Amino acid sequence: MEKLLKKYKLGSSRLRSGCLYGMEADECGGVHTMPEESYHAMFLTALDSGKPDCEWGRFVLEAALPRDMVIVIHALASDESRILRDGETIETDVFLRQPEEGAKRKMRLFELSDSIRQIGATDILLYGQRGRYLWLCVELIGVGSATLRGLRVYTPGDNFFQTFPEVYRRNGAFLHRYLSVFSALYNDLQEEIDGLPALFDPDTAPRALLPVFAQWLGLELDGDFLSEKQCRKLLRSGFRLLSRKGTRAAIEEIVHLLVDEPVYILERTGAEGRRAFGGGDDPFAFTVLLACRSDEQLHAKLLYLIDQFRPIRTQVSIIFLGDCVSMDDHCYMDINAMLVQSVSGSLNSGAALNGLTYLQ
Repeated sequence: MEKLLKKYKLGSSRLRSGCLYGMEADECGGVHTMPEESYHAMFLTALDSGKPDCEWGRFVLEAALPRDMVIVIHALASDESRILRDGETIETDVFLRQPEEGAKRKMRLFELSDSIRQIGATDILLYGQRGRYLWLCVELIGVGSATLRGLRVYTPGDNFFQTFPEVYRRNGAFLHRYLSVFSALYNDLQEEIDGLPALFDPDTAPRALLPVFAQWLGLELDGDFLSEKQCRKLLRSGFRLLSRKGTRAAIEEIVHLLVDEPVYILERTGAEGRRAFGGGDDPFAFTVLLACRSDEQLHAKLLYLIDQFRPIRTQVSIIFLGDCVSMDDHCYMDINAMLVQSVSGSLNSGAALNGLTYLQ
């Protein structure tokens, strides 16, 4: 009978719960070496399959190593979660998590048991390791910066072997190991297929694909004028924005993509509107007022984006209100202007001459 293939992903929480020597874990499920150290080791707490005598199949990780660094992987499975240390029975996970025990003493646990030891490989078979719990240790010997990520364990390893008659099912035999090559290729291909939806999701797609998705929507996002976060935010709402292209709401949302301050859009409709909002003879023009200080780079970015969403034949003007202090064409009460009253002061009162204070 075909057995269900299970995959265990070793994320950042499990990596931090283990014991690291000369290494440190990040928030993204990766482990980085400390370059000043020459020995690096990582002892992970047990993976619990939930059933005794479990057949563990395969351990895979992705490693970026210097040329003169060697990776060594140890794996040990057992139905017992306790060991005898100094005449006292303690939990194996407790022993492995204690940094004061030292890496060499912990390594003895793997050396004295029926564990697997593999040198120079990042994809190893765990055939022969049976037990409810699985402990893993990864050593990096050498100097330099290295990164490990994508740690995952499979059980029972492959299903191809389970499709053969019982007489051929000898674990560890030549046929078993030969079929494992094709089973591993099949499982990796299946993982890539399962991960395809993430490649088309604006939240999880690689950054290099974001301009491609923008082109599919008819948007131009080439260059680095938008940050990665802003690109993803624009793509998430791209279809909705395009359906409202040419409207005030679309322009406001585009501006808020880059500006957190209040935004005001003034349309010049008729002679009265043109006089009130800065003059001009073009009736097909509108003004975007930003309650922030002037910024040439921000001005260029906004023009580039607004140009892709503005109505046809219209012209846009962008006015920064944050620095306005005098009455001019773009001075608005409660936005960037206020009425103040001068106060009197004297030289010995500590009053500052700021334009609002006069001397008696």
